[in-house]
Amino acid sequence: MLTTPRSEKVVIPTSTVPQMPTAGTVGASDLAITLFGPMQVLLYNRPLPRLRSRKALWLLALLTLRHGRPVERGWLAGTLWPDVGESQSSASLRAVLSELRSALGGQCARLQSPSRHTISLDLSDAAVDMLAFDAAVASGDLKGAVALYNGFLLEGCTEEWVAQERAKREQDCLQALQKLATDAIAVGDHITGTAYWQRAVNLDPLWEAARRGLMEGLDRSGDRNAALHVYREFVGIIQRDDPKSAPAEETTALYRRLRAQAHQQASNPVKTTGVSVAPVVRGSLPDTLTELIGREDECAEVAAQLRRSRLVTLTGPGGIGKTRLAVAVAGRISGEYRDGAWLVALESLSDPDLVPQTVARVLGVQEETRRPLAQTLAESLKGKHLLLVLDNCEHLLQASAELSEHLLRQCAGMRVLATSREALGVTGEMAWAVPPLSVPDPDHLPRGQSTLVRVLAGYEGVQLFVERAQAVQKTFELTVKNASAVARICSRLEGVPLALELAAVRVKAMTAEQIAERLGDHLTGQLGLLTGGSRTVLSRQQTLRATLDWSYILLNDPERLLLHRLSVFAGGWDLPAAEQVCAGKGTGANIAPGQILNLLASLVDKSLVTFAAEQPEGAAEAATGGRYRLLEMVRQYASEKLEASGESAAIKDRHTAWFLSLAEETEPHLRGSEPETYLRRLETDYDNFQAALVWSATGTEEPEWGMRLAGALWWFWKIRGRNTEGRQYLNAALERAGGETVAQAKAVNAAGALALNQGDYAASQSLHERSLQIYRNLGDRQGVASVLNNLGNLASHQSKLTMARAFLEESLGICRESNDIKGVSKALSNLGNVMRLLGDYASARACHEECLEIRRSLGDKHGVAHGLANLGNVARLQGDHSTSRALLEESLELRRAVGDIEGVAYTLSHLGTAATTLGDFASARMLYEESLRIRRELGQTRGIAWSLVNLGVVALYEGITGAARTLFEESLSLFRGLNDDGGIAWSLNHLGDVAYRHSEFTQAQAWFEESLNLFRTAGDREGVAENLRDMAAVFGDRKDVQKAARLWGAAEALRENIGAPLPPVEQERYDRQVARIRSSGDSSTFAAAWREGRTLTWEQATIYALGK
Repeated sequence: MLTTPRSEKVVIPTSTVPQMPTAGTVGASDLAITLFGPMQVLLYNRPLPRLRSRKALWLLALLTLRHGRPVERGWLAGTLWPDVGESQSSASLRAVLSELRSALGGQCARLQSPSRHTISLDLSDAAVDMLAFDAAVASGDLKGAVALYNGFLLEGCTEEWVAQERAKREQDCLQALQKLATDAIAVGDHITGTAYWQRAVNLDPLWEAARRGLMEGLDRSGDRNAALHVYREFVGIIQRDDPKSAPAEETTALYRRLRAQAHQQASNPVKTTGVSVAPVVRGSLPDTLTELIGREDECAEVAAQLRRSRLVTLTGPGGIGKTRLAVAVAGRISGEYRDGAWLVALESLSDPDLVPQTVARVLGVQEETRRPLAQTLAESLKGKHLLLVLDNCEHLLQASAELSEHLLRQCAGMRVLATSREALGVTGEMAWAVPPLSVPDPDHLPRGQSTLVRVLAGYEGVQLFVERAQAVQKTFELTVKNASAVARICSRLEGVPLALELAAVRVKAMTAEQIAERLGDHLTGQLGLLTGGSRTVLSRQQTLRATLDWSYILLNDPERLLLHRLSVFAGGWDLPAAEQVCAGKGTGANIAPGQILNLLASLVDKSLVTFAAEQPEGAAEAATGGRYRLLEMVRQYASEKLEASGESAAIKDRHTAWFLSLAEETEPHLRGSEPETYLRRLETDYDNFQAALVWSATGTEEPEWGMRLAGALWWFWKIRGRNTEGRQYLNAALERAGGETVAQAKAVNAAGALALNQGDYAASQSLHERSLQIYRNLGDRQGVASVLNNLGNLASHQSKLTMARAFLEESLGICRESNDIKGVSKALSNLGNVMRLLGDYASARACHEECLEIRRSLGDKHGVAHGLANLGNVARLQGDHSTSRALLEESLELRRAVGDIEGVAYTLSHLGTAATTLGDFASARMLYEESLRIRRELGQTRGIAWSLVNLGVVALYEGITGAARTLFEESLSLFRGLNDDGGIAWSLNHLGDVAYRHSEFTQAQAWFEESLNLFRTAGDREGVAENLRDMAAVFGDRKDVQKAARLWGAAEALRENIGAPLPPVEQERYDRQVARIRSSGDSSTFAAAWREGRTLTWEQATIYALGK
């Protein structure tokens, strides 16, 4: 997730890149303090541990306000506990200070005591929003300052001491907003100026100068109704307490002037008017190809509702314009949200479980192992100030409501604007019914001809019809001759925008009189939508359906047939897909493949299908010339026709078959020379893949299809971090499995691999064993080898190295016999890692070198990069540091080039270890932190745990033992949750080192013994050697010099045996330890014991160390 420093943000830039900033940060730092809004503290990008007392937080706030200078303890105690005696307040301060030191962990050294009676806080290199704000104000960077001001200082704190500090920053922000707004409007940038004035009014609703500025800005931006509303709202505010209160004469005079101009404009309206959507600050809103006609009052009212309510739902029937209004409102007010406005379209979803996943995908939030995605979303969005637009919730009402309520409860700075045919039903929700556009009453039109045109042009429905008609017929105008007919059209369609747009398209072939006549006849006669033949007003939903029916009747038979069949696509399609799915015979009808293009063009002309000539990035390789899409209401209507035709199942089968073939064609390329090209291809049609997966699991009579499709997509889900989603689809497909087949075995194997990726080892084991049995029963040797490889990888993750080696060697043997080159390379890669863990570095190198040679010959860039990293890791362990670094850097460059994000994190981690080994701690920390950031984004719990271990090692070498202990404890907890014995063993070893450095020898020995037992069971000789050396130091300091010497001798011999010299960074400390312990006793006895230790096998040395 990318982070932009707040000081660089502006309110409304001309262009933005959609991205989500990191919560609560003002830059990269180990300590980040947010004082604007609710106070937040992040340590190493994670929230401060929960404090028992709010006073501890206020103490940190007070010290931050007076950073860099000593603060008297007595003053702090009296300020925080003003109502108690001096001795009690001093005792409370000591307790709270101790709690705060403990919570700060590795950053506790920032709390300093310059003297016995004073405390100071060192904030050098820390990220503090208030300090950045003060600096921005002082330097004249007013845009940066207002971007940093994200709420009142210490919001929620009612302590007396905060009032003066809060008022000062508020006044600084208001003055900055006034200057920025005035400057923007002076150069003609009314939209930006208006946004600044709006922020000022939000901060101080009673500041009349800001009210006047906002009114002027809105008027100059073309939104006079909103400007007048600002005045009326102000009058309502000031008269709540005193009904006789009145605005200043200057403010009232401005209101009167604007109102007079509004009346004058109403008497002399222009032919059509439009409201342009404001540019987006940050976030993701769609670009609109046409202006929003009318809706000025609606935009202003909904925006005002969003400032009062955190959840506003726009309700109304399909086609009423809920989405366009929501996007327009979001575009207008996005400048008020630091983190922008984000649109999440739910129209193509059918599974409520996918609502959180879709929101996460839009926001760039990755799921985390063993954690509900809604919880991950809430954690990622805490501290953010954004507007989430949930579009088309009606068919996923409960899921949308639950997620909205959860996020709003957890994320104080978030607001939700939803669109739905029905309110979500969440407490505190403001349901706002979207009205139709204003339309004239055809029975009460003005009599004068010139007046008639002028009056009709003032109605929004007429404006929309005329504008859309001119888009298809440039010569169309609202005239005296057609005014009455246009009025009848707009009235009959009740101002429903979609209905008006569809009707306006017909001006290419009909006059307005003909359209009005046909529309009336169609509604009352052919479809009989009027109850009992009465000409009473129609319901909007019926009117929209009637318009669609009418457009449908005007199609020829091939066009109708194609429209039916196109409804099977979700999220769009390209020409080859339409030709494969929609051509051919159905229930007595036929479309030839050569007709598809012309028929699509005809449906585009009739505004039933939309076409985008530009493909999504990376999709151009398909050379399909663009993508088509049905408006959702049109798709639903066409879907009903498809169901009624009796060929729905057949067309859905064709759809599933096409996307199955696309997935199977794409699958091998995901691990080829251009994986990103094919990943983007899958992303482009992912809605269609989801629809095909659902149909294959619930509707088709081809049970193999679901297993084949999910089996072909599993690698895509893995590298995109969508493990939960992938497992759900695989499980659904497998529920339809009949007899044992290759497709079933592959799907079960894939489900096991995704379970492994999530650390669900028990499920992974069960699934792989099931898959192995099916492959064996089928006599599929290649499949058997694939599962054995995965079982070996699983056993390796659990530090069952002997078992892992057996699985992998069996897999390798089968692959060599069957000449399965790719299988050979996979087995060699995993086997090489197992041999490395077993301490057989020569065999590990041989495996990786052969694997790399094969992958180079296959052009497998992903595999080559992985092989280079593995070789680099072995070279480091063997002490060849220059070769190790060169291999790892080559791997990193290649992984970045092919977009292998997971692999980038892996290689960065090993490069960090290489830097640590040579004592370059600054570089190591930078590399580890980048790796950790990626792994957190991908939700890789095991990778996160290893990154924490690595960062803890760096902190340990730098002498920051408190931070190191915290990191090792966190990693230990994660590894225990995964049942990862290797990770557990290393975390315990490092915790033992922390205890040893604090002279906690009993605890250190306990950690080392538990770690040694795990390494002994796994057969990890490097881990055994490390623990023997560490335990020797403990025994030496506990005066058991001979045992220390024997263990050092055994560790030295073991390292020599496996070819793993002591890392350079450890050598000096090791030499000092040995010299110190040797000098404490008889040197000849020490040397003899050392020699005895060298004769022990590693198993004997382990037993001796454990006292068994």
